[in-house]
Amino acid sequence: MICRTGAKSRVNEREAIFISHATPEDNDLTIWLGAKLSAMGYEVWADVLRLRGGHDWQRRLEAALRNRACKVLLIANPISVEKQGVRNEIQIASDVARGLKDDSFVIPLRTKPYQSPFLIAQAQYINFERGWAEGFQDLILALNDYGVPHNQPVNTDVWRELQTIHARALTTAPETLVSNWVSVQNLPPRIFFHPEGSDLRAFDDYVRVPYGNGHLSFAGVLPKRGKQNSRVRRTDALINEGWNALGLPKHEGRKLITQLINAAVADYLKRRGLSTYMMANRHEAFWMSKTTPLIKVQFDWKPYRGSRLLQGKSLKRGVQWHFAVSPSYQVFPSRHICFRSRLIFTTDGESPIQSSGRMHQLRRSFAKGWRNARWRDMLLAFLYWLSQGSNALSIPVSPDESIELRLPPMFFRSPVGLPAADESQEPDEDDPTPDLEEERFDELPEEEDF
Repeated sequence: MICRTGAKSRVNEREAIFISHATPEDNDLTIWLGAKLSAMGYEVWADVLRLRGGHDWQRRLEAALRNRACKVLLIANPISVEKQGVRNEIQIASDVARGLKDDSFVIPLRTKPYQSPFLIAQAQYINFERGWAEGFQDLILALNDYGVPHNQPVNTDVWRELQTIHARALTTAPETLVSNWVSVQNLPPRIFFHPEGSDLRAFDDYVRVPYGNGHLSFAGVLPKRGKQNSRVRRTDALINEGWNALGLPKHEGRKLITQLINAAVADYLKRRGLSTYMMANRHEAFWMSKTTPLIKVQFDWKPYRGSRLLQGKSLKRGVQWHFAVSPSYQVFPSRHICFRSRLIFTTDGESPIQSSGRMHQLRRSFAKGWRNARWRDMLLAFLYWLSQGSNALSIPVSPDESIELRLPPMFFRSPVGLPAADESQEPDEDDPTPDLEEERFDELPEEEDF
């Protein structure tokens, strides 16, 4: 196997990822991360992943760190870096890194700001503060760039035990799983750099992001020979190689393309009448307001069909609730837009509640009785409305180019499943259907949960 260490590549027996963390403070993240990486074919070592008794795990873990580890992931925060066990592992990892001549052998995963130990003071961290899923995406890109092997046979025993602790037993019956990933089928083939002072009036309706002394955009015209105005580069070349003429390395180019795509999706949602709300984590949520459907929205993406309200009133609490999404472009395991479901609350249907504490309290308590099927169907109904029932969605980014999305969201077929959860529940007094609106639903079919 090949694991690129530093600037050189070497063939050796190092194929494992070692996770160093504080026990018990970081056990949850370590288990979550270990299960994700193991399911993707990585060999993962961490003390909290010991699932069988009778082994001298301390010796085995130290041997794995010294002889098997290709990279060490350090879950870094003020508590972990002060733990003696973690410091011992950092010392061993530092010795191994010197032997391998690998300056990036230790990869800190920052969950909170911390004072870096001297031995890894120069290590470039990956930010997990904004969320585990977002940090995981950056981690996978880094592991790919470093050439960490992940073609090991999936350790299904480890993965299954980690995922089903205190859970229902798996069955051998296959199961269809619905994701919140919408596949990106095509990106515009070219990206343009417009220096400061360029006449961009023809492209005012299309998104662009600042870079250097100008802007990057998918909208532009091919520069004429001999003219040093706008520059153009193929999008895939920027992703894979960067843009040397602009001093733009590939990792920065990827971030700017991500910003462009996210800005284009956001602009499209606003044009469709959705309102915006800035979440506490600085993610923008786009919510259904008075300019969007007030009745049940039907959807039909076999095997899932039915109808769902995407906004309603709670007479008990004196608020109105609105379904919302936070979209984000991601490249792993394939290019897609991830639509995270949210709830926004208003008192008048137009203005979000100003108190962030009240909004947070409502999110935690309001929908606690809602089951997975409801959240799934609300997202399917929203995407069906957004695409007007089509299997394709085009987001314009220039007069003649669009970002092409494919719908419905990605379905996955699992060879095993879980027994169906009891989706029955008491009538939801937080979400009554006003009598005034009942007549508007007469022509709609009954909701069906599959």
